[in-house]
This record gives sequence, C-alpha cells and structure tokens, in this order.
Amino acid sequence: MHVTIRFGMRRALFLVIAGVAGSAVAAEPAWVAQINGAPTVERAGQSTALHRGDVVAVADTVVTDATSKVKILLADDSVLTIGPKSRVILQQFMLETESRTVQLQVLAGRFKVAIAKFFGKSSDYHVTTPTAVAGVRGTVLWGDTDLDAICALDGHIDVRPLKSSGTPARLSAGQCVTQMGAGKTAPLKPSAAELAAYLKEVTLE
Repeated sequence: MHVTIRFGMRRALFLVIAGVAGSAVAAEPAWVAQINGAPTVERAGQSTALHRGDVVAVADTVVTDATSKVKILLADDSVLTIGPKSRVILQQFMLETESRTVQLQVLAGRFKVAIAKFFGKSSDYHVTTPTAVAGVRGTVLWGDTDLDAICALDGHIDVRPLKSSGTPARLSAGQCVTQMGAGKTAPLKPSAAELAAYLKEVTLE
C-alpha cells in the first residue's frame, strides 16, 4: 500500500508540473512494487539487493536468480514483471505531455509487460531481446529468451528479428512467434496448459 500511494502521489505531481510547464520528464521512471525471493540491481558497476519501494533508474539492470521475481511500476502506469533467471535493463525512459519513449532490453530470461495506453501524439515503446525487437503501443506482451519466443496477450505487437531487415510480423492477441534467432518469425502455438505455465513464471505470489 505504501508503494501504491507513493507512486500515485508522484504521478499526480508529474501531471501538475506537465500542465503548468507544457512538457515534463518524470524524475523517477520506475519503482519496485513487489518481489519474490532476493533479486538484485546492478548500477554503476555495483550489485545490491533490490527491495520493495526501491527506485529503478535508467541504465539499471534488474537481476533475478532461480527463485526470485520482480514487479515494477513505470511512471507511465505500465507494469513490467520479470521472472526467474532474468536480466532486464531499463535503457531509456522519457515521458512528456505529448510523447513518450521507452526502451527495455531483456538480456536473458522471461518477462511480461502491460503497457499503459498513451493519449499523447507520439509513443515509441520498444522491447529488445537478444534475437528480436518488439514495437508496441498499448498492449500486453510476454517473452522468454530461452524459448526465443514472444507472444501478444492483448492488443498488437510488431516483432522483427534482429537478423532481418524485412517487414515486422504483426501479432494480434493470442499469437506468438519463435525462431527469431534464425531471422524468422515462425508461428508458435502453445497449448492452454503451456501458456498457463509460461504466465505462472512471471506471476508473483
């Protein structure tokens, strides 16, 4: 509850500043809302324990071991959930009244991002894995670097393999792709049980 209130107050303050100045950038891009286990954050060459309520800054790498998970609230109201055995970097975060630019880099592991709708003129939201880049606006996506897979759980996602310069594959809700490491976007059709197992890995207890 403390984190939710803190986030809401800062979000409200940001909106007030934006209304007065016409343009503003969130001072603190993200906060830790919930954790399981003992995740860490790598910052400026140092690794420290990550706790509920901690700020996640641009260039921070969030690291989870085999038993830990992290839920992060971003200042644009998006939610990032990181599963076990993962490394995720908040590469860029810029939020203004008419535009937002967010880049997440998943170095390894599994993740889910619920991206908040944005009503400004421009939204540039990208999630990069070792094999692909997904461009999204207001949607929910899941990915796993071990499976080399990305799924659209809600809305639409444009996925392009890093080895390809062709037209990205457009995924609608319920569609998944794999084999991006080979320069492909081959359809992946997990069973209901498999999808439930995937999502359980990025659901905090």
